[in-house]
Amino acid sequence: MDPSLLIGDIVERNSGEKKPVEFSDHPISSTGFPQHKRRWKGSAFKQQRAAQAAGKDPVSRPWQQKQDAPIKVEESSETMDFDAIERRRIDQENRQKISSMTASEIAQAQEDIMNGLNPALIQKLLQRANIDESPDTSPFDPPSSEPPVLPPPDIKIEDTSKSDTPKPSVSSPESKGSEEVGEPVPKTSATSLKKIADNYDEDEAPSQIPPDIFPITDLPQSTHFPAPPTLPDLDPSDPNFLSTLHEKYFPNLPADPSKLAWMAPIPTEDSPADKDSSYYPHPEIPLAALRFDFMGRFLSPRVSRSIPSSKGLHHHGDAPEAAGYTVAELAHLARSAVPAQRCMAFQTLGRILYRLGHGEWGKTEDDPIAMGIWASIKKGRVLDSLTEAALTEGGHRGSRAYATEALWLFEKGGWKEKFKGR
Repeated sequence: MDPSLLIGDIVERNSGEKKPVEFSDHPISSTGFPQHKRRWKGSAFKQQRAAQAAGKDPVSRPWQQKQDAPIKVEESSETMDFDAIERRRIDQENRQKISSMTASEIAQAQEDIMNGLNPALIQKLLQRANIDESPDTSPFDPPSSEPPVLPPPDIKIEDTSKSDTPKPSVSSPESKGSEEVGEPVPKTSATSLKKIADNYDEDEAPSQIPPDIFPITDLPQSTHFPAPPTLPDLDPSDPNFLSTLHEKYFPNLPADPSKLAWMAPIPTEDSPADKDSSYYPHPEIPLAALRFDFMGRFLSPRVSRSIPSSKGLHHHGDAPEAAGYTVAELAHLARSAVPAQRCMAFQTLGRILYRLGHGEWGKTEDDPIAMGIWASIKKGRVLDSLTEAALTEGGHRGSRAYATEALWLFEKGGWKEKFKGR
């Protein structure tokens, strides 16, 4: 990084005496702009054209004369190899610096280099000291049929001032080529690697296959990756369906069977779970468990269980195997935030109220079915919900219309006149 870009301390400097402002003596023009100076000599282009027409060399300008010498130097440097010039320059500087040093200074510098650098790096540098010479053969050349005739080795002594320095290295074209291919560093105190033969072939199969290498056809029987425990496939008809579902997909979460009750399978007919249903055809059934269809008609347990689910009367409430809705379920849907559910509940409740007042399930206080249905209506505050929905201004107009119709059917049925104040 350029040291001039670093942020330093602010230093105050003495500016010295300020020079007074000097105004030129040239007359000021009327327009306020400086007057045009007349050019007594012609332009440089005009002078060059005139010299060419006269058959003379064009007059060179001073700045061109100053650049003549650098241009010659650049032309001569372009003809020579830049790398060779740089190497020579560095070699001359090194030789001059070494010639100016004493023997003790040279020994001290060598000791500092040996102690400060990695021994493997020093060995690499000593092997590549003859960088000016290029190898005669390339490691990528195809092998020749005739054995190559090698020249006599060139012995170079790199350094003899220290006893722990490496021995003289023998350089030859073949050894140089192997070094460029990637011959490992000889054993030193820092690294210990095996020496690779000169005729080593990377594509040849090894004489001894390592134990951790095997063909792709002989894969190991088991891997080291952990496998999850195997669980049986989920069967909705299995009585332990919910527990198996929790163990397979949510093993780390606490179990709450009440949240998964709606996913439980429908019990089979006449099974123990089916007999525990609130709408199983027992001899006695609670009046609050009576179910009705969308027309307000009463559905007996046997008829309710025989209706297919495509009729739209099945849901995930109590007794999901039985079709129809109870008065309590319809009162709950009458308070729903979904307009379609409110409309269905209002319409069904209005028809139930009409049939109740018309006397389909009894006309006196001694009829248990009629009085049980009326008790469920008062417990669910059905009339209050219908009145509130019919008197509401704005909102869903369909639900308001069905609530108004349900109240009209209640008045038309006549249940209100029969039991006033009840």
